[in-house]
Order: sequence, then C-alpha cells, then structure tokens
Amino acid sequence: MSATPTASPSLPPEGLAHARILVTDDQPEMLDLMERALGDSYECEFASSVEQARERLATGAFQLAICNLESAGSKALGFAGEIARDYPETATVVLVTGEDDPTAARRAFAHGVYGYLVEPFWPGQLLITVMSALRRRQLEIIANAHSQNLEDRRQTIIDMAPIGIYAKDTNGRYVVANDKADELAGLGPGELLGSTDHAFLSPEEIEVGSDSDGRVLAEGVAHEREDTVEIGGVSKTFKTVRFPLLDEEGEITAVGGVSVDVSAEREAVRLRDALTVTQQQAIDELKLSRQETIEGLTKAIELHDSSTGAHVDRMAAIASFLAARIGLDQDLIELLRAAAPMHDVGKIGVSAELLRKAGPLTVDERRSMEQHTVIGHKIFAHFESDLSRVAASIALTHHERFDGSGYPRGLSGEEIPLVGRITAVADVFDALLTDRSYRPALPVEEAVAVIGEGRGTQFDPEIADALLGNLDEALAIRGRPGAEQV
Repeated sequence: MSATPTASPSLPPEGLAHARILVTDDQPEMLDLMERALGDSYECEFASSVEQARERLATGAFQLAICNLESAGSKALGFAGEIARDYPETATVVLVTGEDDPTAARRAFAHGVYGYLVEPFWPGQLLITVMSALRRRQLEIIANAHSQNLEDRRQTIIDMAPIGIYAKDTNGRYVVANDKADELAGLGPGELLGSTDHAFLSPEEIEVGSDSDGRVLAEGVAHEREDTVEIGGVSKTFKTVRFPLLDEEGEITAVGGVSVDVSAEREAVRLRDALTVTQQQAIDELKLSRQETIEGLTKAIELHDSSTGAHVDRMAAIASFLAARIGLDQDLIELLRAAAPMHDVGKIGVSAELLRKAGPLTVDERRSMEQHTVIGHKIFAHFESDLSRVAASIALTHHERFDGSGYPRGLSGEEIPLVGRITAVADVFDALLTDRSYRPALPVEEAVAVIGEGRGTQFDPEIADALLGNLDEALAIRGRPGAEQV
C-alpha cells in the first residue's frame, strides 16, 4: 500500500545537544537573558516580532521556538498553531508570559505547546524548560518512528498475500488496500487508496457493492457474495467476504474485505457441507465479528489452494475421532473439529505456484512453504476466543515431530500441544491417501506402514496407536458423504 509522505519533525543527529532554537521577544533585555542562558548549549537565532520570526523560519528547520506571550500579543497562540501547521519540523514551542494565568496555560497546552514559562524566571528555569521540551519532543519522534516502522512491517506482510485485502470507511472510501487489491481493481500500486468504487466499476456494479457494504454496516455481521464485473473491458468474477471492523468502543468504523479472482475456477470453489457446519459451529461459539474474519480466511485459503477443500473436512473428522478414542472431553473434541480445518490457513502467504508445484521443492522453496505455520498462528493469535486459541495452536504446531525434528520450533514430546499432535496424525494419514500434484495417493497398506514407522519419531505413539487400532472406522469416516476424495 502506498501512502503520501509527510514531513517528520526531527532533532539534529547528535540529539538534544546543539539544537537550533528560534527566540521571538521584542524586549532586548529578555533576548540578552535568553542568549546568555542558552547560547552556550544551543544554536540560537532571535526575532523581535512575529514577522521577523516567519522570516527566520523560512531559512530552515528549528528544533524549538520560544515565543513571549506578552510581546506577541493576542496572536501568540495563533502563531504557535501556525508553527505547528506550516512548519512541522519546528513544531516544538515554548511560550513565555508575564502573567501566571492557569486558563491561558491550559489554552496554550491545548494548542500543542511543549513548555510554559512565567516571568520573571531564572536562567536555570529557562534552560530546564527548554531541555524538557526538547526531550519530550525527542521521545515523541522516537515513538512515532517506531509506530511507523511497525505499520510498514504489517503492510509488507499484507502486500505479500496473493489475495486482495482492503478496508473502506463508512463513506465507501478505501483506507486500506494491498498490492493485490490494486491489481484486481485494474489500478496501479497505491491508486486504490483514497478512491471509491467509482474508480473502476460501473454505476450498476457500484450499487450492488454498496448494498453488501450497507448490510455489513447495518447488521454488524460478515457478508459473502460472488459477483461478475467488468474491469478494463474484461469480465471477471470475484468471491468476496466483507466483515465489520470495530473501534475500541465496539463501534463499526469500516468494512473490511477479502477478495479473490475466481474467474478461471468458479466451479471448483463450492463449499462442502461439512465445512459449512464447521463454520456455523464457530459462529455459534464466538458470536462476535472476529469469527467472521476467521470464516473468511478459511474460505480464502480454499480458493487459493484447491487441494485443501475436501481434505480439511476429512482430516478434521478423523482428528475429532482420534480425540474421542484417547478420551478427550466433548468440549475440546468439538473445538478441535471446528479448528482443524483452519490448520493450513497460513498458506494464503505462500504463492499459488509453489503450492501447486509438481516436483520436489528446493531448500528455499521448502523454507517458504514452512512459513505457513507461523503465518497461520499470527492470523489467530490476537483473538481471544477458545476457537481462535485452538486454531492458532494447531496452525503453528501441526508440523512439529514427536522427536523434535519438526518445524517451526523443533518442539518434542509433550512440548507439542495435544491438539497439534492429534492434527499431525490426521493430516498426514488423509494426505497419504489423497492424490497430490507431486504424487498419486498411496494404497491403504502403505499409508498404514508410514504411520507405523513414524510412531514415536514423527507421531505421538498413543495417537498413532489410536488410529492403527481403529483403522476400519477411520477409513469409514473418510468415505462418508462430505469427505470424498479430492
């Protein structure tokens, strides 16, 4: 996502020392006092009027401006606001006044001043006030730079996603858009930000989209639809999940969206009945808009990696069956059944070409593929529901191995969460019996041999035994309606 750069106030490279200070005061004796107090520590320039101060400000950035409230008259606060508005690199202002007026002080701080000094004062008081104002500004600059760095890193992650991700405010203006969203709209990088659907859709198509956005804003729930629109003279079909974005008070402030171009694979993305049931169970448990976000991400990865559709249903059913066999309580079994289909949601951060590669992966390709566990964990880790907690754990640990040789953390034995150990067995078992782009499905006896050989190394022995000891039932589960072969 591109953004318009803004001026950033700064201190000199050496920090607080040798800051450039503009002093505005029409009393010569006060200018002398300030020069004596500050001249040895800072680079000071002086002005006897607001007009002269403006001339000085035009010569370059100052780190601090000192204005005498009395000498500047009723325009002093307005001048402070002018500095903040027109000279952002000189946004640090200290006001000097001859009256100890709390009301005036409150007004000054409301205008963004950093220091307020009442005459008469000692040179030491002036020096302390200046140092405090500069220090406060420096801390703000550091905090702002850190915040911007985090925002840039978040945006980089979003831009890596091979699906369109966006958010529109209540007026329909795009306030977030990743690179893929720009591409899907037929626009250049960053062009979607600040625009509306009028930039690339017809009036009829805009009306349809506005209806969906309106439902999300009015009802506070996620809304999914598939639309065919014309962009750049080409007809395209998009699957889009829209969901509400809430502020800290729980008020809806924007409509978020995840959009995928399904023009070439429209018939291949129908949701399975069992997945619909799983999603509904999650909705019933969470009863919050964050669940719709999880639902949208699950659908998005199915669209991105067509091999996951029926596989996630089958392995989730097998995982819940194994959980029951080893004696887990019913609540955890149901959570596992609902969360297991989301184990590979992190693959939205892996390119479609890599997911569908027919041959073996290179070292770098395998490293990229393994990142889906970390990405999947990040997607769910900040949510607070039990379902999100289990989904985050499964996403992160379903490729750990019982002997510690797995990824991404190399956990071993009971260091691996139980839900991750169960999912690992169910996932591998179903995958072995399923045709993949890089190999055909294995016969049942070969799949059983792989599970047996991995007992105690790749897999938790108790869970492997539960599968091998109830093999007929596990195979029957794979053959039930809604769990057919991919």
